[in-house]
Amino acid sequence: MFKPGDILRYNYLWARQFDDGEESGRKARPVCLVVRTQTKPANLFLFPLTSQPPAQGRVAFALGEIECRRAGLDFPTWLIVDEYNYLREDELFDLEAARPVGSLSPAVLRKVALLIRQAAETRRLRAIHRA
Repeated sequence: MFKPGDILRYNYLWARQFDDGEESGRKARPVCLVVRTQTKPANLFLFPLTSQPPAQGRVAFALGEIECRRAGLDFPTWLIVDEYNYLREDELFDLEAARPVGSLSPAVLRKVALLIRQAAETRRLRAIHRA
């Protein structure tokens, strides 16, 4: 149904909100489906997009103006790659719509995948399981 790079609107739960005991995101925001794994193909891994500059020390990827326009996003937009929500495809309760609102290019996805891998290797990647 969804493919890597799709931009969805989803009630993303930030790690800081999860740490404060919240169970659902406060508002629907664009998120990017970056990966599907062969070991767990039913799981979706959603990375948040934001128009706010990331805090110092965050691992993020700034999308260029053309990429934002192509994906239907405001400029500037950053893809945060040091935290993500994951859930099963049949548990998309916080998804605003079943259709993607845009997608990122394969070239950007390759760069993002490298950043995610680096964040994981340095233990700077945080997963929030949404059920």
